Amino acid sequence: MRSRIFLFVALIAIAASALAADTKIYTSYETVRQALLKTSLADVQSSAKQLANVARAEKQNSVAAKADAVATANDITAARTAFAALSDAVIKFGGKNRPLVVAWCAMERKSWLQPKGEIANPYVAPSMRKCGEVKAD
Repeated sequence: MRSRIFLFVALIAIAASALAADTKIYTSYETVRQALLKTSLADVQSSAKQLANVARAEKQNSVAAKADAVATANDITAARTAFAALSDAVIKFGGKNRPLVVAWCAMERKSWLQPKGEIANPYVAPSMRKCGEVKAD
């Protein structure tokens, strides 16, 4: 009986991990971050709308609401502020099963997700893009 319970729990854990890996939230989030790096409000808004749709389809309403806030920002500063709340929601969504690392900017006191490698801070001017550090894998 114990071995059946252990097997059942193990299968659930594997399935949950596979589902997290199949999400489109991370790729959509990264598109928003890249648009912020380009300082393109139109691209930020469009990418955030797409992320909101993806999040709704995956029943991640908190992520969708935060993406909607980014999509309706009136300027790049407001978009960056809303992106901080979106980043917190996506970090919380993914736990340790995310394909991106958590980065932190002490100057802005904000976190974001990005692929491993060189820091590319979406909150600051292009001359400060390398400001930040990886906080968690």
